[in-house]
Amino acid sequence: MTDRLIWLDQVTKEFRRGEIGVRAVDQVSLTIAPGEFVAIMGKSGSGKSTLLHLMSGLQQPTSGRVELLGQALATLTDDQLTLLRRHRLGFVFQFFNLLPTLTALENVTLPLLMARVPAREAERKGRAVLEQVGLADRADHRPDELSGGQMQRVAIARALVTEPPVLFADEPTGNLDTVAGEEILLLLKRMQAERGQTILMVTHDPKAAAYGDRLITMRDGRVIEDLRTGGMAL
Repeated sequence: MTDRLIWLDQVTKEFRRGEIGVRAVDQVSLTIAPGEFVAIMGKSGSGKSTLLHLMSGLQQPTSGRVELLGQALATLTDDQLTLLRRHRLGFVFQFFNLLPTLTALENVTLPLLMARVPAREAERKGRAVLEQVGLADRADHRPDELSGGQMQRVAIARALVTEPPVLFADEPTGNLDTVAGEEILLLLKRMQAERGQTILMVTHDPKAAAYGDRLITMRDGRVIEDLRTGGMAL
């Protein structure tokens, strides 16, 4: 196994606002190893979400090099990037992005069915991962029958059902109350411990960041601090 799952070398991302260029990410170099739980913190506008998008191939850098799972993202076509994200990456966002007309199980199995996994196998895997996130008894409920914390658990199950090497989470507790947010963070920590899951989590909340075993702090597009904290014990 390689000692670097993600590698960034002098990565910069600029956006144009009229005639003005804004550097959302400014010459960032990082290495992420397999199995790390990395929290990325910073105020609004610090570049933390843009950095996450660059690492996952959702956006392309203006300059610099990004390697993900041993592949230089700049060398991949749009179709290859789509397949990489679909089959080897998991994504969890602040807003759950569940399809309202589908049950929890149907939402979770959707990535497998899109990958042409047979329906029976997709259901088996879907039920197994719902059990892992503590929602086996809610498999047949639609999103409007679930709490916010339960919907985020479904979103995490959907992200994990393809067994991706890395999970990207952008403010996964931002739309939840304190108790539900702590439950989600404990779930992510457990996934790291039990599955060896690599997790990249953007957050503005120091309490959420404390669950990571590495803390990257950003300001004005730059990494100003990169600490290995050991993380909160389960």
